[in-house]
Amino acid sequence: MSGNRSCQSGAIVPNTSWVSVAAYSDKLSAEAILGLLSGAGLPAYIKSDEHVPGLGSHFCVFVPPDRARQARRILEQGHVSETELMELATGAKPDE
Repeated sequence: MSGNRSCQSGAIVPNTSWVSVAAYSDKLSAEAILGLLSGAGLPAYIKSDEHVPGLGSHFCVFVPPDRARQARRILEQGHVSETELMELATGAKPDE
C-alpha cells in the first residue's frame, strides 16, 4: 500500500459496517485497486479526506467485513506496482 496511515475501519454504509483493506495517498491508486476488487466480483468503495476535488491526500478502499479476507488475499497475491496502478487506472501502457 502506498499510504502508511491506516483508515478507520467500520465506516457505516447503509446498515452494514465495512472495513478498510487498503490506504493510498492518491486517488488514482485507490481507484485502480477499487477496479481490481470490483473486477474480482467484490463490492467496494473509496472513502477519502477529499473535501475539495483534487485536494485529498488519504484514500481508503472499503469492503464488506465478510469479504475482507478475500480482498486482502487478492491484494497480497497480486501485489500491484505503481506502474501497474497507473495502467489499471488509465488503461495506458507505460510505452504509450
